Amino acid sequence: MDGRKILTVGVAYRPVRGGIASVESVYSTFYNPFNHIATAPAGSSSKVRKLFQFGNALFQFLWWMLFHPEIQIVHVHVASQASFWRKRIIINLAKAFRKIVVFHLHGGLFQEFYAHHQQVVQDTIDKCDCVITLSDYWRHWVETTFDCPKVVTINNVIESPKLNKVPHGMFTLLFLGLLAEDKGIYDLLDVIARHKTEFAGRLQLLIGGNGDAERVKNFIAQHGLIDIIKFAGWVSGDKKSQLFNTADAFILPSYHEGVPISILEAESYALPVISTQVGGIPEIVTDSVNGFLFEPGDKNAMYQAIVRMMADEKSCATMGVKSLADAKPHLPDSVERQLAALYAQWLA
Repeated sequence: MDGRKILTVGVAYRPVRGGIASVESVYSTFYNPFNHIATAPAGSSSKVRKLFQFGNALFQFLWWMLFHPEIQIVHVHVASQASFWRKRIIINLAKAFRKIVVFHLHGGLFQEFYAHHQQVVQDTIDKCDCVITLSDYWRHWVETTFDCPKVVTINNVIESPKLNKVPHGMFTLLFLGLLAEDKGIYDLLDVIARHKTEFAGRLQLLIGGNGDAERVKNFIAQHGLIDIIKFAGWVSGDKKSQLFNTADAFILPSYHEGVPISILEAESYALPVISTQVGGIPEIVTDSVNGFLFEPGDKNAMYQAIVRMMADEKSCATMGVKSLADAKPHLPDSVERQLAALYAQWLA
């Protein structure tokens, strides 16, 4: 895709840390060149470093606006909280330079954020030329909440999988994500702890991610779960592929989500999914077809889903085949065509 007329504004995507960075990393392969400005550093950083990064991003953005008149589209990747406040400034500047602004909405907590900042969010989104959402659920919400002239759904993108299944001796469940309360990680740990006698020797839980790492490791030690749970920390690249290839099923019991990259990645590795009925998840996981869904916080339903998958390996494998088929629209070639079609209406 000819990227000379497009400027992307997001976060640092090397190394890949988080969902937006993951999307941008794949997008960078679509454009030639990939004009990009990072308003925040990769991963967790000090407030001073974040402030310095944003100041540098503002300088870069003004440089692009003043010395690259060929830029027609500013594609802004936005989540809630600090991400929104940074991108709001960029959006206002882009409109002052009469650019087409594409607001790419990420993050499962954006509705809650909007509820506390309705007027400023309304003003920001209404001046954009297009909002990209990640699912029909989010598209409907944007269409009924704001006056943006164009709202489209473009599939969240994932890298092509490196399939190389690893044989192992027991049912292996995988959690990948931020180690935080709203991802449901502590609900999952509590379920494993309550049923550790039943699961011992039959179930292995692999955990990868960053965030409350020490709290998670302390929970594992204090509840005597070191023979059941293996903590891998933050993983990427070949290490992440290895975990997906080792697992029999994927679990993400979140309280809030958009369309999780981790679930899409799991599906691309032919894994059935255990997750919750929030955000866009029901659009990528169909209950009893390629996984099991339950209400956030329902630990008994989570336990029953795990047991059902463990008890029926054939059904679990069939669900995985369905997951693999459902992941295909999220692979790079498909998403690149969607983006190109969107841009074509302005760049023709």
